[in-house]
Amino acid sequence: MERLCNLFFELSNEDRISILRILSEGPLNLTNLSKQLGATNQECSRHLSRLIEEKIVEKTPDGLHRISPYGELIVRTSRAQSFVVEHRDYFNTHKLSALPEEFVARIGELSRSEYVDDVMVVFQNIERMFREAEERAMRITDHYLALGVPASLSAAERGVRFRIITPVDIEYPQDFEERTAPFKRLMQEGSFTPREAERADVFLAMSEREVAALSFPNRDGRFDYLGFTSKDSATLRWCEDLFEHYWERARPKTNLPWM
Repeated sequence: MERLCNLFFELSNEDRISILRILSEGPLNLTNLSKQLGATNQECSRHLSRLIEEKIVEKTPDGLHRISPYGELIVRTSRAQSFVVEHRDYFNTHKLSALPEEFVARIGELSRSEYVDDVMVVFQNIERMFREAEERAMRITDHYLALGVPASLSAAERGVRFRIITPVDIEYPQDFEERTAPFKRLMQEGSFTPREAERADVFLAMSEREVAALSFPNRDGRFDYLGFTSKDSATLRWCEDLFEHYWERARPKTNLPWM
């Protein structure tokens, strides 16, 4: 516990965090590091001494400073905290308690995603994602959204493999059967595959090239569909792994109105 407290204390300084970010790009001598930091050599040296004492930074025989292997791990794991802190207001009103622990631990992989605070933009992103998908599209949703039916249908008809997970107790819109009847044929052809789970822990819409929407439930367990979007490879990997986690645990859906 004492070591953890010491680490948090050293990382509570903005300049020391900046030094770690600079050195994560490669080793530097004191002069060049000071220039990039925008500090005097004396100030920079003082910060380096503290980081070296905590074994986060080390000095090479030729006078360069570099992040230690332990320091590299600290930097990598701190990305998760940085992402959460950056979006503090969102995570203070949305819950990740139902998310598998392994994905909470990897949440730093979402650090290059962009927050979208307009629900109409979210739905526009989903429609565009379906129009641009070429190989696969994946959805986890708590509701069937009529706005997304034409674009998702078009994607499945041109050969995009479309998989969707919905809750067991999902409610169908009044004209659902009429709107989605073509999916019956696409199911038989293998382009569209629905599964169901007890509940939706996340709201997710993605293709092989982008995450159009990633939203977590708010405090009362409902979705406001606000969340994150990205084309970053790490975000794509996190979201696809999460989808596959739920897909493996979901069961084939057999109660669609036209089945």
